[in-house]
Amino acid sequence: MNKNAQSGDLKSAFANRKAKEVEKLKENDLTPYIKRFTQKKLDEWKELSGDRKLIFLKHENDLAVLRPPTADDLGDYMEAIGTNGLSKAVAMVMEQLWLDGDIVLIEDEEKFISVFLQINNILEGKKAEFFRA
Repeated sequence: MNKNAQSGDLKSAFANRKAKEVEKLKENDLTPYIKRFTQKKLDEWKELSGDRKLIFLKHENDLAVLRPPTADDLGDYMEAIGTNGLSKAVAMVMEQLWLDGDIVLIEDEEKFISVFLQINNILEGKKAEFFRA
């Protein structure tokens, strides 16, 4: 295969991947969370959070629900990054936000890496929104 054909295949592969990721973001299927925690409990948590969006974490069949971060939580997170490093900061903020879920997401290194990346992505987005406001 020539270089131009490879380049076209590569661009096509990335375009397909991006389209799939956009679709994943649209899905937001809460069915596993409703089955596990009940709609009533999710509604209670949301009400306690001032109707702000809850954070739903998933790795394979393991789930967790976290409350949305406050400005103080983000401040603690940013301070912890500077003093303790990113992984400890994420663990600290997860502990603060944790409502319920599978502890294996914290104990198992591979699963923690997955939720670590999810949490970091969410918090960095919140941080960006804060600084844009």
